[in-house]
Amino acid sequence: MGYFIGFLYFYLWYTSILAGYICLYCPIFPILLLSNKLYRYLTDIILTFWQQYPTVLLQALCKTEVRVYGDAINSNEISILVMNHRTRTDWNFLWPSLYHSIRGNYRFKYSTKFLLKDSIRFIPGPGWVMQLTLWLFIKRSWKKDKETLEKFCDYIEALNYKFNILVFPEGTDFTEETKKKSDAYAKKNHLEQYNYLLHPRTTGFAYLSSQLIKQNCLDAIYDLTIMYPDVIPQTEKFLFQGKFPRQVKLHIVRYPLAAIPTSEDDLKLFLMNIWNDKEITLKEYYITHNSIPGPCLKKSTLELFPALIFWTVLPFIAMYLMIYYVNFRRSCLFHTIFLVIINFLTPGFQWFEMALYDVKKEIFGHRFAL
Repeated sequence: MGYFIGFLYFYLWYTSILAGYICLYCPIFPILLLSNKLYRYLTDIILTFWQQYPTVLLQALCKTEVRVYGDAINSNEISILVMNHRTRTDWNFLWPSLYHSIRGNYRFKYSTKFLLKDSIRFIPGPGWVMQLTLWLFIKRSWKKDKETLEKFCDYIEALNYKFNILVFPEGTDFTEETKKKSDAYAKKNHLEQYNYLLHPRTTGFAYLSSQLIKQNCLDAIYDLTIMYPDVIPQTEKFLFQGKFPRQVKLHIVRYPLAAIPTSEDDLKLFLMNIWNDKEITLKEYYITHNSIPGPCLKKSTLELFPALIFWTVLPFIAMYLMIYYVNFRRSCLFHTIFLVIINFLTPGFQWFEMALYDVKKEIFGHRFAL
């Protein structure tokens, strides 16, 4: 039964992504040629609505309860989320956490973007949608990554819209091997050795934060700490086998702009202090079994029902359209070929989107380029 649940979970979310790409993202692509801002608005609505689907799947199908404590995330802000990377499957449990914690007028179009390693963008389906929704991909070459972050910050300033971006400063998940490397780094640099965390990489976070602050595009930083009380699903294999945790807990601490330093050096120290506090939080939870501070953030799951129906049915609609409508099939094929070409010739579709804005701005001016 466990393998069946695991297979069904991955089948449903993967086919929902492919169907969303076929039925929603491909048809709205021409809008980007007319308005970058409208295109970004529509893709954010799609992604935010899809985020509800894995939320309801985990609860209804996999019987996983996600509890969130601490500060709510304000959808009226531009924010950076920093989170410990305990397992390779953390992102599965992030969607429910965001669903319960995000508040405000923009929550139905307040998409979360990720800062991920570059190879992920080549995954057929999910990798394409990540690019179309303006996720960032880094090559772990600071010269190239700095250029990516700079272009992103300039584009965000031009668009003037609300979003949050999730950063895993540790760069990889917590395992016995990665902990040894982290301990060696700590010893070499005379730092405290962590028991529940890896030492964060501070350069990219500090640069992204400082650039957004300079452009008045950062309102808050949120520290997210994920905890697994029972099963720790270290890799996707655990979930494929149906070994889902019965409960996942997440603690959120908000740092308003007034509490955030502006220089890159101070931002690096700021992140290190967050990680020190995070280590204490995890130690108190796992060793002393202290309760997690802050109120429990929970929303009604009734509004998840439309997402459950829509994203479960959409793959069948996509299949029907692809089989019986030649023009629709040709349109999707053209879009996919174009996306694949862009993906191999450039650092991703998001670069094409930003370059298109620059061209339109050069020809028509900023106002009409959006």
